[in-house]
Amino acid sequence: MELYQAIRTRRTIREFSDEPVEQDKLTQVLEAGLLAPANAHMRDWNFVLVRDEKIRAAVVEIEGKKGSEHYSTGEIRQRFSCMPEIAQKVYVYAIPLQRRMLLTAPELLVVCYRMPKPLAECRILYDLNYLASAWCCIENILLAMASEGLFGVTYVPQHNARLRELLAIPAGYEIAAIIPLGYPAPNAVRLEQDRATLEGRVHIDRFEPEIQPPQD
Repeated sequence: MELYQAIRTRRTIREFSDEPVEQDKLTQVLEAGLLAPANAHMRDWNFVLVRDEKIRAAVVEIEGKKGSEHYSTGEIRQRFSCMPEIAQKVYVYAIPLQRRMLLTAPELLVVCYRMPKPLAECRILYDLNYLASAWCCIENILLAMASEGLFGVTYVPQHNARLRELLAIPAGYEIAAIIPLGYPAPNAVRLEQDRATLEGRVHIDRFEPEIQPPQD
């Protein structure tokens, strides 16, 4: 698939078919991740594919994800009432599916990166270069997935320390994201993105809002 087509085709999907992901496609997707720009050219990224059902269940338990019956639309909207309507709509759809997607996606990919300094000790933006480059790797993975007809969602875990222990991730490494991925279910919801435009977003030399002429 041509690059710009892959960019436009990529979507967040949380509902998957039972069709397995071919190993050659999975290998190509992960190799695309390794081609991303990296802090100091280190590319200290590793991938854990969680396929064992018991380990997946433990991931869900650690993250405290409940079944859809535990969530009501009203409760979710109230929790995120400070956010724009488009964000509330996404959460109303997404939160009840988090448990199922972690348990049943054909592949559950955990992207790890080496972090020389503990995150709690990071004080300036420069300290987060390793995390930033891990997300460059993730973006390559998402676009490569789209080019192969694969889709998923990036899930940032809340309990990294416990997950690292569960997955035997060595000291000095952090989890950037968990990506449930596969072929979308026939009825998978593909929420329309709020299409952004460049109008009003490009600034020269200084970030300043466009000066409006005085009104008569």
